[in-house]
Amino acid sequence: MTKTDTNEPNPEKIMETAFAYAATRVLVSGVDLEVFTHIANGNHTSEDIAKAAKASQRGTEILLNSLAALNFITKSNGTYVLNPLSEKFLVKGTPAYFGDFVKHIDSLWEPWGDLTRVVKTGKPFQRVDKEQGVEFFQKLVSQLFPMSYPCAKAAAEILGVGRTWKGLNVLDVAAGSGAWGIAFAQNDADTRVTALDWPNVLEVTKKFVDKFKLRQRFSYLPGDLREVDFGNGYDLVILGHICHSEGAEKTRVLLSRAFGALKQGGRLLIADMIPDDERATSVFPLLFAVNMLVNTTEGNTFTMAEYRKWLADAGFCDITAIDAHGPSPLIVAMK
Repeated sequence: MTKTDTNEPNPEKIMETAFAYAATRVLVSGVDLEVFTHIANGNHTSEDIAKAAKASQRGTEILLNSLAALNFITKSNGTYVLNPLSEKFLVKGTPAYFGDFVKHIDSLWEPWGDLTRVVKTGKPFQRVDKEQGVEFFQKLVSQLFPMSYPCAKAAAEILGVGRTWKGLNVLDVAAGSGAWGIAFAQNDADTRVTALDWPNVLEVTKKFVDKFKLRQRFSYLPGDLREVDFGNGYDLVILGHICHSEGAEKTRVLLSRAFGALKQGGRLLIADMIPDDERATSVFPLLFAVNMLVNTTEGNTFTMAEYRKWLADAGFCDITAIDAHGPSPLIVAMK
């Protein structure tokens, strides 16, 4: 090929993107049929995996070959084995199991299918921040635990919890599964956590707290985060993946309320998807903004520049970003 030919655009990216849903469906079916778990249990041929999955041998083999091409498993001489990624995250029953999160993404198939209408009208397919919220989040929070917990553990370590920062009084706003509060409580035996969420969601929180044997160090504040009184005197307020569903104006209100809930010298921790300041290159945070368009009335993802301004306006200082095993850095600000 000549230099001119090499520089000519071709439709490959369009084709790959238009057919990208195929990779998602292959992964979802792999999770649904528990093929990763069957492989972990010693089934390594398509015939054995099909038998364990109660599926057709032909269908299973074609699915396994696609999973191998997508680098979720490894194929060699007609046998299939797990790679480090699938062994850690896709074997059912393991601590870091991500299969439920994959199923959550699958549940968004119908809402995303309505994207063209949503963009035209500006009205979401559903409003999970409104009438569908309680039921939606009651199911969602368990699915998100494997994503949030490692990030929360890393944040607790970075902030010196249990070493240089002890005996914390923590408010976990929209606590969900309790992943953030649990991680901080685990690092310091003298830390106490107040988990705020809808009553039905707090039933899920309590199950996770009990699983980690932290019942004595948690209290619960049931209610809508937009209405319930936060109280005051906290050393730490956590906003773990909640701002994106609130929208810009409600996030600014939430930051001000968090400021009021903190004692002097207390800290606010924000975890969320943060795009680049130009909103032009950060693929996952920007696609997540589309997810907010489809599923909420005002939700969006916000840039670091926006957070810095809003936090300063609320009275916060010493605003920093820390990396903690997540898709975006965490934000820490001090009162």
